[in-house]
Amino acid sequence: GKGADPEKKALFASVTKRIDYSPKIGTELHGIKLSQLTEQQSEELAALIAERGVVFFRNQDDLDTKEHVKLGARWGPLHIHPLAPHGQEHPEVIVLDSRLSPPDRYNTNNSWHSDISFEPAPASFSILKFDEIPEAGGDTVWSNGYQLYDDLSQPIKTLLEGLTATHTSDIFRVFQANTGRKTFGKLNDSEHPVIRTNPVTGWKSVFTNSVFTREINGVSPSESKWILEHLNNLISKRLDYQVRFRWEKHSVAIWDNRSTFHTGVPDFKPYFRRGLRVTISGEKPYYDPNSGTQVKA
Repeated sequence: GKGADPEKKALFASVTKRIDYSPKIGTELHGIKLSQLTEQQSEELAALIAERGVVFFRNQDDLDTKEHVKLGARWGPLHIHPLAPHGQEHPEVIVLDSRLSPPDRYNTNNSWHSDISFEPAPASFSILKFDEIPEAGGDTVWSNGYQLYDDLSQPIKTLLEGLTATHTSDIFRVFQANTGRKTFGKLNDSEHPVIRTNPVTGWKSVFTNSVFTREINGVSPSESKWILEHLNNLISKRLDYQVRFRWEKHSVAIWDNRSTFHTGVPDFKPYFRRGLRVTISGEKPYYDPNSGTQVKA
């Protein structure tokens, strides 16, 4: 993504239609088959995902599990989730099946998060494909961490830029204690900067979330609560930061966890949905004070 052609000529040569969902986040591309990307196109797509936060594709019926895994592996090492159910053949594939009940299903609907932020090197991209979708409901919503940072006042930016936060697997520990589910790996806790630089765009983003961020370090518990609640409120309530995707069968969404947050919408009962997610491990989060911003790009 980093060394990609800024105009993304190779990628857009195959695109028949581009739909931007909002000026700053979310783009749908038609004409692309993800299983057939060239090396150059996959580099340019990585850059586009980092810039637009999330990119959507329809009619990817030929993206089977093997191709799904292959696509993710183009962009880095694939993460094996310590708790979520996954396939025997491909442990890096998470199965999201609303028919399953605990301990085989962990529900992240109605909870804004960035995937696996408790890991020392959390996710860069996630690739999600639904093969069974409900007749109504079941959308996913993303929120833009770049814009959240850009809209903060300068004194608050300065405060947050000097802080780190602890991200934990606490939610999975509770889930494990309640269900007795075995883990596939260590349940990690990690310390990350509150403001993070995206290595592809070089833009600053807020990097805390309501699911995995336990506390802001070096401040009192009440100050930590105030900061996290304020940021979580902006993530979940500012509609101008958000984009909402209506799934169809064989739709795919690929998003950058370094600068977006997302949540499923739990409104699809009595229907079911089933999808597969592949998650790419990124770098250890860092903050570079000389980073740029989306608003000035």
